[in-house]
Amino acid sequence: MSRSLTLTASLLCLAFVTGMAFSNEPPLEQRTAVPRYLRVSTARWNIDLYSPEAERIFHQIETDGVAVFRAQPGFIRYRLMRADSTTTVAVAEWESEKLGQAGAEQYRAWMRRVGIMDRIVLETRAGEIVAGS
Repeated sequence: MSRSLTLTASLLCLAFVTGMAFSNEPPLEQRTAVPRYLRVSTARWNIDLYSPEAERIFHQIETDGVAVFRAQPGFIRYRLMRADSTTTVAVAEWESEKLGQAGAEQYRAWMRRVGIMDRIVLETRAGEIVAGS
């Protein structure tokens, strides 16, 4: 009896130390074997990005817009950076190109519905992630 408890405790300790226990993350070798897809969009705005109107839009993106992303299959993460008074850079990470393209179209449809697309000229680059941390 004590031998099986000792074995169980040892295995749990080993799993915890190696990060396998209590985590939803797949093992490192599985995470790095899966190519991921990144979309980087630069937006040129027709408003001052330090204005109260821009702050309202940023809040809308942070709440409603991010919810649109999160509802899409394959979505991993999104970041939006204000580069200067007329430029933002957005980065969205996806599990695959197919899911990323579909999810990005859903997000752009939302931006059209709420009037954000009327405020920007958008340039997007996309591709497979080849290195990361």
